Amino acid sequence: MARPSERDRRFEPGLPRFSTGVSAVSVLAVFGFVASDPVSLAFAVVGGLAVGVGLLRRIEFALTAGVGGLFVAVLQAGADGSPEWVLGATVPVVLAWVTARHALRLGAQVGSVASTLRVELVHTVSVVVLVTAGGGIGYLVYRSVTGTPSPLALGLLLLAVVAFTLSLR
Repeated sequence: MARPSERDRRFEPGLPRFSTGVSAVSVLAVFGFVASDPVSLAFAVVGGLAVGVGLLRRIEFALTAGVGGLFVAVLQAGADGSPEWVLGATVPVVLAWVTARHALRLGAQVGSVASTLRVELVHTVSVVVLVTAGGGIGYLVYRSVTGTPSPLALGLLLLAVVAFTLSLR
């Protein structure tokens, strides 16, 4: 059996550590947000496991399904809560999904030897700024239009979060 050359080893797909770590910390943050509700925590654990499997096996569908479970967990935990809490708890969900997908794609493109920390930092900071700004603007519009909490307005705000997240693809 032939041994892989040094050139072949350089291009083995690996996962960038920083983005993978940000995704893992984001999943743990969702666990912390929903820990008070056992049903929500169960959804979050299943979603977090799916995200982990998606990263380890490099399966984008598992990542998306796992983040969907995290989003359901946040919605379940915040069903009777304030819209501010729900909006804030969706930030780590979005961050987990976007950084995990970025880690998969970056690892497939450059391999495991190349230094990707700068690219990962720029991507993560950009996503955090965009999500914070988009969520802040959406919340200001939500509060200025409704004045009081409304389930319809909250639903539309969450729909805007999902649309914004999909636009980050």
